Order: sequence, then structure tokens, then C-alpha cells
Amino acid sequence: MMLLIPFALAIVFALVLTPPGIRFAWAIGYLDHPEARKLHTSATALLGGIVVFVSALAAWLTGVLLRHTQPDPEALFLLGGALVALLVGLWDDRFGMRPSIKLFGQGTAAVVLMASGAIPHFGLPIAVEVFITLVALIALMNAVNFLDNMNGMVGGLSAIVLAAFAITSAQRGAFGVATAQLALAGACVGFLRYNFPKARIFLGDAGSLFLGYSLGASAVLAFRNAPAGWGRVGPLLLLAYPAFDMIFVVVNRLREGRRIYEGGKDHSNHRLARVIQCPTRTVLLLWLSGAALCVSGLVVLNLNRALPTLLLSGLWTVLFLWTGLRLSSVPHKAPNPAP
Repeated sequence: MMLLIPFALAIVFALVLTPPGIRFAWAIGYLDHPEARKLHTSATALLGGIVVFVSALAAWLTGVLLRHTQPDPEALFLLGGALVALLVGLWDDRFGMRPSIKLFGQGTAAVVLMASGAIPHFGLPIAVEVFITLVALIALMNAVNFLDNMNGMVGGLSAIVLAAFAITSAQRGAFGVATAQLALAGACVGFLRYNFPKARIFLGDAGSLFLGYSLGASAVLAFRNAPAGWGRVGPLLLLAYPAFDMIFVVVNRLREGRRIYEGGKDHSNHRLARVIQCPTRTVLLLWLSGAALCVSGLVVLNLNRALPTLLLSGLWTVLFLWTGLRLSSVPHKAPNPAP
């Protein structure tokens, strides 16, 4: 029950802090202006990342004080790396950033987590394990950043997945980490009041990068502390949809001879929305899919047996392959008007 207090407090903090965050963004000109590759048609406040982070941090600190315990070192490193990712994104939102500099900033955030010793063991040389962890964290930050292209998409999905990771943390006795994860989840839920379905404020790169980092760091901690065996596939299933969307976009852009980072309305959710004819229903469907993946991942992690792992991972792999093939044929550009 004590773990739910930071979650509830974060919701309240986000509900209270978001309106002044919107006004402050307008006052200083921290806005996202419409572009051809974006869905919104009017300038929108762009400080959602700070609102979510501050709300989560305040709720987490309150939870620590209520439990009369010292902050968990793992939680400190989790939030410390999130702060680095947030600052990188804030600079990028306002001034722009070369891909190489942005990559360096993402790597710095990943190194903050790895400095705690949170490096999964694969039975390989330590340098190789460090490299794999670094690449995985940076890839997930970019995957979530890619996916932040519809109102409520990343906020809702992050809330669901972080709550699932909090369950894994609590099960292994890491209540400090679970508190931080639930605080982040609660802040995302409260933020959705102003971000979905009609957004008055966006997460921006600041929000999507720090949430991508938080999800990746949570996966690393869950994987590293899971019992050896088939259960380690579980944390990967929790993050399967952002990974699928990134692979889908990269493969299709390469196939079409386009640059990977050029942006566009060609993500899996964009194409699904063209089929469904409603962005709001698309986001709700993908939240539901994210929840189903989380249930599957938790089942695999807790059973730690070959048969359920192979069945569930095989089922999702087939589903993603079929979905990717079908959506690849859906046009992502509006047809030219008739002369």
C-alpha cells in the first residue's frame, strides 16, 4: 500500500504543475511549431518533460520520507541518468543538436546507470557486456523518441510499462526502485490530462528521452536481477512495441532510400491510424497492446520456464511480423490532389 502513495501523489503533482508549466512555456517561447511531418496544426507548449520529471521526483522524495528510509542507490542512479537525458532533450528542444552531440548526451545518461554496476551478465567479456548495455539503452531512448508522435502515445505507454517494471522491482525487494518507477508512472498519468486526446502541452525530446532512458534502465535492472534462465526474456517483452516501431521505421526508410533520422508520418502507429481512421482509437489500441505485452512479460519472468516463454515470445514475434508486413503496404503520405 505504501508503494501506491508516490503513484497517487505524482498524479496530483502533475495535475497541479502542468497548467503553470503550459503558461511558462508560452511566456518564454518554449513551443513546438507545426511542420509538414507533424500532426499538430498550432503552436503547442513544450515543457512536458520537466513537468513529468519534477512531479515524479517530488512524489518519490515524499515516499522516501514517509518510509523513513535512506534513498535506494539504484533509484538514485535511475533518476540521475533520467536527469541527464532530460537536460539533453531540453537543449535539443530549444536550440537543436547535431546527431553526434545528441548521441554523446544519451551515452552519458546510460553511463550514469552503468556506473552503479547495473550491467547484465551474458557470460561475455566485461567490455562486450558494457557495449551491449550502452547500445541497448541508447537504442531504446531513440525508439521512444521516435514514438513520441501522437497525443498521449508515449505518456500512456510509459505509465503502463513503468508500473509493470515496478512490480518486478517490488518482487525482488527493491522497494526504493519500485517507488521511483511508480512515481514516474503516476506523473505520466497526471500529465495525460493535458496531453490526451487534445494536447495543450507536449513531452518534447526532453520528456521522450528521459522516459526512454527510464524504461531502458528499468529493463536493465529487471534483466540483471532476474533469476538465470528463460525468465530473462520477460523484461524484453515489456518493451517489445517501442523496439518493433523503431525496427519498422528503420527498415522501411532504408528500403525507400530515405535517411533514418529525417522524420515523417511513417511510423507503425501513423499507418495504423490511417487504417482505423482515428488517432485517438489508435493510441488506445496501442496502450492495450502494451498492457498485453506487460502481462506476457510478467508471466514469462515469474514462471521462468521454456514452454511459456517460447509460446508467448513466438506468438508476439509472429504477430509483429504480420503487422509489420501489413502496415508496410499502407501509404504514409496523403495522395496528391487531383488537378
